[in-house]
Amino acid sequence: MLLLSRRDFIRSTCAVVLAISACGAWASDLLRLNRAELQLRGDNYVLVGSYAVELTPTLEDALQKGVGFTFIQAFEAERPRDYWFAEGVTVVHRTRQLSYNALLRQYQLQAGGVHETFDTLSEALRALGDLADWPVLEHRQVSKKYLYQARVRMYLDAAKLPKPLQLNAIASERWDMDSGWREWSFRP
Repeated sequence: MLLLSRRDFIRSTCAVVLAISACGAWASDLLRLNRAELQLRGDNYVLVGSYAVELTPTLEDALQKGVGFTFIQAFEAERPRDYWFAEGVTVVHRTRQLSYNALLRQYQLQAGGVHETFDTLSEALRALGDLADWPVLEHRQVSKKYLYQARVRMYLDAAKLPKPLQLNAIASERWDMDSGWREWSFRP
């Protein structure tokens, strides 16, 4: 059994923290927000826009070998207040699952009960990053007299990976995909 001194433990912990923070900046290039805006359609505000999604060679290889990926798209809106914490208006998430069928040589994307197939990875990644008129907010939840903050995020859910890969996903930047929160203000 290997025992580390307190100094060695602190050094290794700092190295891991630095590596994780450095890979967070690198991973954000893999998921880039191209555009996001809210548009009123009927009684709902829908999120319109897309992410540019790229896979690392490690992720692409794992996908080709049958590992499915679960991505989460998240949206939050709140009303900032001067005298207290911001008032939360809505928090919504949706799941998108990307997989590859080696027998059919097709990429599959499952989103909200809808199952799509694609011949190329680039088509599948384009569809994966599409926000596709996502209804995120009801018109009655917001008032024209306030300014609101909206934010959107997309990330690979490492908890949905097969158990043997979850440790790799935590320890290696090659598995880290997170756009981070992108925030903007809007007035209804």
